[in-house]
Amino acid sequence: MKIDTPADQQMETSSSSSSCCKRKAVDSLISHSCQKRVKLEPIPQDVLTVKDVCDLIKYVTLRRSHSVKKPSWFSVSDDARLSRVNVMILDGLTQSHFYRYFSHFTHLSSKYSSRWSLAPSSCDPLTSDLLSSEVAVDTHVPLPAALMWHPVIRRFGSSVTGLSNFLLTQQEMIKHNFPSKGGRGCEGFVSTESGGCVTDGSPLFGLDCEMCLTCVGLEVTRVALVDDTGHCVLDELVKPPNPIIDYCTRFSGITHSTLAAVSTALSDVQDKLLQILPCDAVLVGHSLDADLRALHMIHPHVIDTSLLYRQDFGRRFKLKLLAQVILNRQIQSEDRRGHDPCEDALAALHLAQHFIRKGPREVVEDHLDELWDFPEIDDSDHQVSSDHRFSSLRFGHALYGSGQSAVFLGGAVQTNGSVANQCRRQQCSSDREVVCVFRRLVQLYSLSVLRLSSFSNTLHQMTASGRQQHLQQVCEDLRQMCVLYVGPLPADSTERDVHTLLKHCGRLRTIRLLQHTHGVHAEVVFEHLEGAQLALELLNGHQINDCTIKVRRPVHELCLDLEQRVSERQEDPLNGHMIYVCNLSTKPRRHDDQLQSFTQFGPVQQISSAAVHAGKRSRHALIKFVCADSAQASVGVALQIHNRKLSVCHALTPPHMTSWTHTHPVTTETTPEQGEECEESCDPQEPVLERRMKKLDGRVGKVFRALERNCLSIVILPGARSGGVDHLGLCFLHIKQT
Repeated sequence: MKIDTPADQQMETSSSSSSCCKRKAVDSLISHSCQKRVKLEPIPQDVLTVKDVCDLIKYVTLRRSHSVKKPSWFSVSDDARLSRVNVMILDGLTQSHFYRYFSHFTHLSSKYSSRWSLAPSSCDPLTSDLLSSEVAVDTHVPLPAALMWHPVIRRFGSSVTGLSNFLLTQQEMIKHNFPSKGGRGCEGFVSTESGGCVTDGSPLFGLDCEMCLTCVGLEVTRVALVDDTGHCVLDELVKPPNPIIDYCTRFSGITHSTLAAVSTALSDVQDKLLQILPCDAVLVGHSLDADLRALHMIHPHVIDTSLLYRQDFGRRFKLKLLAQVILNRQIQSEDRRGHDPCEDALAALHLAQHFIRKGPREVVEDHLDELWDFPEIDDSDHQVSSDHRFSSLRFGHALYGSGQSAVFLGGAVQTNGSVANQCRRQQCSSDREVVCVFRRLVQLYSLSVLRLSSFSNTLHQMTASGRQQHLQQVCEDLRQMCVLYVGPLPADSTERDVHTLLKHCGRLRTIRLLQHTHGVHAEVVFEHLEGAQLALELLNGHQINDCTIKVRRPVHELCLDLEQRVSERQEDPLNGHMIYVCNLSTKPRRHDDQLQSFTQFGPVQQISSAAVHAGKRSRHALIKFVCADSAQASVGVALQIHNRKLSVCHALTPPHMTSWTHTHPVTTETTPEQGEECEESCDPQEPVLERRMKKLDGRVGKVFRALERNCLSIVILPGARSGGVDHLGLCFLHIKQT
């Protein structure tokens, strides 16, 4: 029996002259497009592991201070100023849960620009071993072992350059008591106009204040500001508004007579500073937090030389010693009464400029013996590789040494004893408490890991067989979206005939002939949603001999919303730029020419086509356009190239999935009685599960809204292992921009 496909029938009914004209037009288009061919390569579909995610976290948090090995699977711009990393773990969920309940995950589907399949893991290094795991440090130039763990090298790395890399982070400013907006004791403070983005060319200003003791505490009596050329642009005496108890003359040089004729108030000095400092100004000082608090001013871009030339355990060098050793300059002479703030501000400025110019490694090597006298260290907590290319240290130590901190919320976290004091861990009784605690702490930590366990707790209320049955049912619900019933077929039809009829729509997973119906029918399972969708659109009413076949989706209680779920796949933002093309030629040259013809609709970013097997190409491909409008324009347009009509539809299967149906069959065949029992046990749970999914997605949305700009947000659906089958998880990634 010969079965003509819809494409064959359409080719026969078209006139030869029309076909000739179309071929000439398309051949002309191909000839033009071939001048700049689109590269044929697979769209990335790698399955990540939890270790891959951990490596990304380490790279993003430490890349400014350590030469950490960059993950190859995710592109992060070297100049991107990522401020924090937030990780949310949705316990118990798999990739199948997300796509089965896709309509309930509105925040996850719309806010996150990248999705990756995630291999399930038997352990949970994201919470239990992350801080104690090792960090591979790409040293490039071999360093002596002692220098690798020097506090300056740990914080800034050995090869970091550029002014912007030595600014205090927001976490460091909070930790070292710098005044901040909304901070404790900062009510009424004046904030500088510092909306500009700091670059390596931003101007430096040295600042120093002298203070006296009044009845309310320390208050400023003299202010000096030096620009980056060394010129003193401000030197003002200030009259404190409160009675002075001690002029601190030994340090400030201020006496009663010095301030007797002074009428300048603190507000006057604040106004002058606001006028002088540009929006991208960087203030430099020694223990600058005290100066800013005395001035009642907030400035976000600072370099503190007491933290630039840092020591372990919070100890700090005196400005006088640094000036003597680094600059070979004597300041704060004992022969002179009090300090000169202009001199101190200039010394701090020159110290910062020297550090920026030389770089951390050269500064440490030049002055190791004079300043740090750094001893040999115990190698028990780190290793240096034999080729001196990659060295390793504990992530917790590296994070702490770079002035950052971590918080873990939502579950009992066991950490290595040596790093246990380098993070905050708080067990929470509910997902709601996790979110509430995080929203209060969001600005305090550079790394936050949140575990949301409500769905996992629901699963643990089931038996092991109940959890396995639940996962099987979720996978079966997704598989049903790829199932079609085709018929009636001629009585002598075989599986090969059905395959010949349907192979032009998409790759088939299984074909089963149904002989017990009126006329022969076939149950067909496609590998991708697009194949089933195109078969529905193209084959309904198709004539085979004297049979007019119908193509239908399954019709039973659990499949009544199949059309709605398929429609939801068309709204997935991840597929907005992509189309699915079928009925391509299997001959490599013609196959490539047919794909290149789609450049007429707009610039093509990527074309995914299966590799050549036995000299043949796949009949199907995914095309990703640069613009979503191009994808929309190409859908529904009949392209006829090389005597072959191509069919096109919107991409429905996400690019990170190689197949919509599970790689390993996970459904179970049951008798009607068992099926009825299964439905009775599962149906009451469905509304509960939907509410759980919607509520979890709402928690994700609240956390996402609380994140600040330039925060890398990672959401993990861990996946599961059940009945000897791996159920993949998902990893969502997005850098928040607004």
